[in-house]
Amino acid sequence: MFKKWGHAVFIFSVLSLSACAQENGVEADDTQFLVIGKTANYRQDPQSSEGAQSQLNYHFFAEIFVKEGGSAAAGTLDGPDIDQMKFEDHPVVLETHGGRYDTETDLNALYPNGVYTFNYTVSDGSVLTIPVELSNKDDGKTRIPRAPVISLTQNGAGVSPTTINPDQDLIISWTSFDEGGIDKNGIVDDLIFAFVGNCRGEKISHSGVPFANAPYLTFADQSYKVEAELLEPGQIYQIAVEHAIMDTNYVGIVPTIATYASTSFLDFYTSGDSQNECTTLPVQMDKGQTDRSLTGTMDLPKIDEQITMLYYSAEDFDKAVTFYGDDLKLEATFDDVWVKIYKLTDTAFIGVVKDSDGGFHHPNKESAVMVSIVSKGVDDWYGAIKNAKNIKIEHEIYNSTTAPIRAFLIRDPGGYTVEFFEWNTN
Repeated sequence: MFKKWGHAVFIFSVLSLSACAQENGVEADDTQFLVIGKTANYRQDPQSSEGAQSQLNYHFFAEIFVKEGGSAAAGTLDGPDIDQMKFEDHPVVLETHGGRYDTETDLNALYPNGVYTFNYTVSDGSVLTIPVELSNKDDGKTRIPRAPVISLTQNGAGVSPTTINPDQDLIISWTSFDEGGIDKNGIVDDLIFAFVGNCRGEKISHSGVPFANAPYLTFADQSYKVEAELLEPGQIYQIAVEHAIMDTNYVGIVPTIATYASTSFLDFYTSGDSQNECTTLPVQMDKGQTDRSLTGTMDLPKIDEQITMLYYSAEDFDKAVTFYGDDLKLEATFDDVWVKIYKLTDTAFIGVVKDSDGGFHHPNKESAVMVSIVSKGVDDWYGAIKNAKNIKIEHEIYNSTTAPIRAFLIRDPGGYTVEFFEWNTN
């Protein structure tokens, strides 16, 4: 069943809540809604007549949906026992993503339930601070629903994902969302999202989202239609169907959602001769697809150089400079007042760093060590690692203000920091 935000009862509740917006200090002029959640992602085999699936990962995420004509920027997320996460700026949806893990236990250990706080700047320059709670209401049992199994029909008959007629409408159906139900708060019922992307990872059809004054799907819906005019011959397309349990609330008049969800991904292939080239592997269209990348290949970028950074007190820094530069007669390929990089080979270097605000670490009795990997494809590395399982981003990608680099950092299982960076020639 399609729902619309314009339902009279819901409009009345919004108008009633608008009166308390000023009391709570939260205005909703720019914000459509906020969501935070944990999700399980699955890949469905297009060759399987029974809809066989394999698990991809468990994943943590948060999103800020922006109203048409509004803006939100400089978003951060704080939570229990996590480092502050930054949202990627976007005119429509700001996103931040945690790691991808093999088990829900591993996910919960790093992103525990509790209160998470959204902080972001809206168009009038004010900063909104909005809490959203992830709550385990089932006494330790998982709240993530079973994965939907996707099936396809055309012209009233079931069809294989490998032989889709691009001249006919495509009906996407799924197994019933038995865990879903009506929202006791009367804000929004448990949701279903269905969307389709092309081989380039571009979404071409979406079932809609709540609070947008447009149709969307709820737990009772059973199918979604993709118009034939959106399909081209000889192409690979990607389907995602998500079943999402919702804990709803308002802060002022900003709707907030804590969700527990399962998403299934299925490729389908249209018959005929292709008019457009595609990569062999479709480009990732959703961050949950850890078996896909942003480049259409799972091959990783080339590593150009490797630098090991060593950290020293101001007194020991001068001694280290003398040792590496004079005693060992290594060539300094980068020379600044607080960091010097010495060439070991054409692709391997030692960095000597003075204790300062520019350094990521500070010296200690056990000697701080960072492994720095240099690659001209640092943004590709960042995309690949953000998409990987069991890897925690220590510092999001950034352009340094103290060194001519663009970099991000991760931490290895032993606690050592590994930096990926690219020299900023500008």
